[in-house]
Amino acid sequence: MRNYDESILRSRQLQPAAPFPILHQAVRIALYDEYAARSFYARVIEAFGPRPPFPAILQSEERHIQALSGLASRLGIPRPLDPFPAETAIEPTWLANCMRAVVGESANVRLYDYLLAHVGVPEVRRVFLDLQAASFANHLPEFRQAASDAFDQERYHAGKGVLPQEAYASHGPLSDFTEYLIAHLSGQGGVLGLAGPLLRRVNPALLAGVAVGGGSVYLWKKRKIAKPEEEN
Repeated sequence: MRNYDESILRSRQLQPAAPFPILHQAVRIALYDEYAARSFYARVIEAFGPRPPFPAILQSEERHIQALSGLASRLGIPRPLDPFPAETAIEPTWLANCMRAVVGESANVRLYDYLLAHVGVPEVRRVFLDLQAASFANHLPEFRQAASDAFDQERYHAGKGVLPQEAYASHGPLSDFTEYLIAHLSGQGGVLGLAGPLLRRVNPALLAGVAVGGGSVYLWKKRKIAKPEEEN
């Protein structure tokens, strides 16, 4: 079953000539757009696991939908049907999905700007402004950071001949953290950037082993020095 105003919802455009009030259209468009985001984030989590920031932002989208659903109920506006679970597709790589999320959240901020310009009811404006602020101040920066991190990670692995789809294979917490540091340090300028080509050639597990070994030697020496002092 299709929504009776499917063309309006799909276009995200208000239509003054339509047989539905502008306020009615605006609330349904906002809710429909949040449906789309929820389905996309849920599909990414299904495919790639609960990697940040998708799980937390998916929960936020659920709250957005609840806020808009409550608004629609109070105003007597029927909620639109949600077609997105059956039709949402995702991108093949983590980076591409993070970039798509950035584009989607940016579009969501602009959508609320557009809807707010046509809505004067205080309660509706308050809800729209709250949801827009969450997208702009929270979702967008987190997805931008995730896309930046993914770019560094995939560039680092590309230098080793590893495909983007395989760039996130886990090798253990310490090796994964070391790999993360190498990927990010090798993309920076200055002294760290000069070390980038060397860092990219080093196996993260080897560096992790060196770090653990170095830490063990340090602790052993520290204990050996402290032992005579205790005897005195």
